[in-house]
Amino acid sequence: MRALINRLTTNQTKSGGNRRRAGRASPRRRQIGAWAMIGAVAIGSAIGAWKLRESGLIERTYVTLAGELSDWSRNRIVAAGLVVRHVFVTGRGETTKAQVLAAMKVESGQSILNFDPGEARRRLLALGWVKTARVERRLPDTIVVRLEERKALALWQHKGRHVLIDRSGGTITRHNLGRFAHLPVVVGQQAPLAAAALIDMLSRKPALFAQVRAAVRIGRRRWDVRLKNGIKVYLPERDAFAAWVRLAELAAENRIFERDVAAIDLRLPDRLVLRLTPAAAAKKNKNGKDT
Repeated sequence: MRALINRLTTNQTKSGGNRRRAGRASPRRRQIGAWAMIGAVAIGSAIGAWKLRESGLIERTYVTLAGELSDWSRNRIVAAGLVVRHVFVTGRGETTKAQVLAAMKVESGQSILNFDPGEARRRLLALGWVKTARVERRLPDTIVVRLEERKALALWQHKGRHVLIDRSGGTITRHNLGRFAHLPVVVGQQAPLAAAALIDMLSRKPALFAQVRAAVRIGRRRWDVRLKNGIKVYLPERDAFAAWVRLAELAAENRIFERDVAAIDLRLPDRLVLRLTPAAAAKKNKNGKDT
């Protein structure tokens, strides 16, 4: 009997141990199963998403929703009156209204909220005549533009063509230059940068300046001035204005321009050298004296 009880106790002990081990193993199996299920769902979702993308359904849905949202926003903006109805431009002289509107890329009726004043200003500054520009957006429906245009100074002859330049030497335009034919012409690679200083100096003697047709920049040092009567004037590198004043006095007092003169050399400070025209020089040599 005692032996039987011992066997039963031993079997119960083993059976209880097996149940405890089974109980400990069960959560682990459940965890593995859960992760397997999550993985399967993830793989299935990925495959489903890939198939949706390949079918184009997502893209078509996005485009449709975006279009509907855009239409709704546009309608709301129009209903609120936030569209461009007025564009006021001041300071415009040489620049046409069409050029301003084209540069700004603005049209009547477009959303004023989508209009970028900074970008419009950058495009306006790219127009040849525009020196400065200020663009303001005034809600609900108005854009205000204030322009300052460049002042034409001279025509720059470069590579056989004329270019209109301003005081800074910057290019204004290459087109429709006929109405600027009265401006002096400057010639030379470095001429535009030095043109303002030269013209300011020459214009201090208005009567003589009125006779100027062109000026050629010699290196970076000095100018040769060509008058409308064909006479060439060699200005010195230094004290050019003093030489110009001297020439103005000679023109007024001695009527030097009425002689057969081809060139006047003012490069020497203590004297003036006249070069006769070829015909006058030949006549002088034949007669032995200046007639």
